[in-house]
Amino acid sequence: MSIEEWLDLPDLIDKAQELLELGFFEEAQKLLDQYKDVYSNDWEIHFLYSRLFAEQNMPRAAIRFLLNGLRIERDNVDCLLGLFYAHAMMDQVKKGGKFLLKAQKHHPYNELVWSALIWYYTEINNPQKAIFCFEEAVKINQDNPETFRNAGIAYSQLGRFEDMQKCYQKTLDINPAFEEARDLLADHFIFINKADEAVKLYDEALKNSPKNIHLMSKLVFCFSQNNQLDKATAAAKKTISLYPNSLIGYIDLAYVHLNTERIEDAIIMAQKAINVAPIDTEGYRVMGIALSEKNDFEGAEKYFEKAITLDPENIEALRDYYHHLRNADKYEEMIAIVNKVIELEHPYCTEDYCFLADYYRGESQNLKAFHYLNRAYKSMPSEKELLPPMIGIMFERGHIKYGMSAFAEFVEKSGGWNDSIMRPFMQNKVLRDRFTQEGLRFLRFTGERHVEFRKYIFRHYLSRFAFIYYTVILCALMFPASVLFGLRGAAAVTLIYGASLGIIKLYKIRRHKKIIDAAEEALQAIG
Repeated sequence: MSIEEWLDLPDLIDKAQELLELGFFEEAQKLLDQYKDVYSNDWEIHFLYSRLFAEQNMPRAAIRFLLNGLRIERDNVDCLLGLFYAHAMMDQVKKGGKFLLKAQKHHPYNELVWSALIWYYTEINNPQKAIFCFEEAVKINQDNPETFRNAGIAYSQLGRFEDMQKCYQKTLDINPAFEEARDLLADHFIFINKADEAVKLYDEALKNSPKNIHLMSKLVFCFSQNNQLDKATAAAKKTISLYPNSLIGYIDLAYVHLNTERIEDAIIMAQKAINVAPIDTEGYRVMGIALSEKNDFEGAEKYFEKAITLDPENIEALRDYYHHLRNADKYEEMIAIVNKVIELEHPYCTEDYCFLADYYRGESQNLKAFHYLNRAYKSMPSEKELLPPMIGIMFERGHIKYGMSAFAEFVEKSGGWNDSIMRPFMQNKVLRDRFTQEGLRFLRFTGERHVEFRKYIFRHYLSRFAFIYYTVILCALMFPASVLFGLRGAAAVTLIYGASLGIIKLYKIRRHKKIIDAAEEALQAIG
């Protein structure tokens, strides 16, 4: 290499980054190999190698180079973040979290660290902590789309869907090309029966990128969910005409046919998808669904097994397969596949826990059903709809105390008392005794009041209870002291009252001025 061609480290970094972003991995590796001995004592060369391998889905190799980088600069934020993401690629989020928390310790004002923390705490099912990290991140930078995307997922876990929607919309405002955020927002609109809003999202995006096959495919799905099946068919056929050698249009049209119960037409499209892409799992998957709908269970199983052979960790294919196995009455195989999905998807496997709960409920195995409902609720505590069947099972089993606790939580998470939903619980035969009914009436009374009223009532009665409780205890303790020191009358009362005030202040009760005023009036009356 001539002197004129020599690259200083900053120029090498820029050149290598450019090649990596274009996906020219071989060229990037050749370039880095030329300089690795010269710059072996600089962390940047090791970080670039880690990017090279991470981009090619080889996280173990990436980790080796990132650790080399840390040996050179032990608190380097890029290497620490890289180690977190590399471990996450290997489904070792908690192990990677150690490096992320170290980055937070040494770089408390780094916005990328806070953004990563949002995602980390969401992954370990601590959305409240994730929201705290989001609030810290936006204090530093309000223009990072990843920050708002990650926060949207955390708000979703908490059931705060309005905040979630705002975060996804903010993500798109910052970066209109952020496809994942658009897909998440569209899924939300479909979930709340506003598929027309999802259609608008993709229509708007297609104005800037009219031949984007991903956007075209998502638009077909949104049309289908909005019962605009003619438009869905037309959009899928347009994809096929533009991209006849891609399986996407055929797959989309097959699903449209399935939605209209045109099974034979769906089978034809599935076969075309297989012909175009014989080593892609999707054609075999949709063929399996179509044959299962046709009650050709043997044929369906053959195609599902082929799909899973091609992609053993394809979650959607596995889910379709276990639904097929239930229809085919192959329950042992079904349970094995569901457990495999749970292992792969945890903690995002609420759907799979609920499937098993529904199955065991149908088999009258309520304890097993409760077990899976409880696991689903723990993995996604914002899903309050999981509580009613759990409450019903607890009441059936005679666990009134735990059932009532869960019922109170359901009322709270529902935003108050809803008579049409709550009344059947009040009429349950196991809740007929006088004390339980009184508790239910009190729960209804508080549940029908505004949340601020409930907080006021709680604080008010807690303060009254605390004052009486500690005053009685102090009177019992101070009476012997007053006798010991020969104090009588007003002096003894003054001693007891003074000690009471000290304890009240210690437990922060003194701010309830009315209670203190009442005590002082009583002392004046005695005096």
